[in-house]
Amino acid sequence: MTEHQKLKPLVIERSKNPRCFKGAKYLEVNHDFNKKSWMTSEIYEKWVQKLDKLMIAECHKIALLFDNFPAHPKEMNQKLKNVTVFYVPPNTTSKLQPMNQGAIKNFKIHYRKCEKTALENNQSMPKINLQEGISEISKAWNYDVTDRTIRNSFAKAGFFVSNENSASTEDEGDIPLEEL
Repeated sequence: MTEHQKLKPLVIERSKNPRCFKGAKYLEVNHDFNKKSWMTSEIYEKWVQKLDKLMIAECHKIALLFDNFPAHPKEMNQKLKNVTVFYVPPNTTSKLQPMNQGAIKNFKIHYRKCEKTALENNQSMPKINLQEGISEISKAWNYDVTDRTIRNSFAKAGFFVSNENSASTEDEGDIPLEEL
């Protein structure tokens, strides 16, 4: 929300070490796996704990807002130091979850550009492998979903940084999490 940083997307797929990653020194996304390519509480906890370590290293404190999906265990805050997790009430995700207010839609539109272009040219649906898909995900997230889109999504969900705090603090990291 405060444009401090944009995290890499998390891609969950079936293979622990896909062949297309062989020899890759860097991935443009965070990667995890399970047999059904689904988010699980184990993947969620591992991702949030990794994020907490990153925030500790960068000396930042952040708040994360999640829906009440069963794979998002509620007891996470006890294990975290620089990340505080909040959960929206049941059946309110479509209105209160900031990313649902435009950022996810914007991401999907840009990610699916290559499919749309092929269909408009009367070509068959393009077949892309995992590496190409990850490249498109990264491009859509890093370049097409702008900071402004994310800021507007938070604003539409009712999240604002008050002018008092913005003017009185040099670093947005000094704003109490409750006020954010």
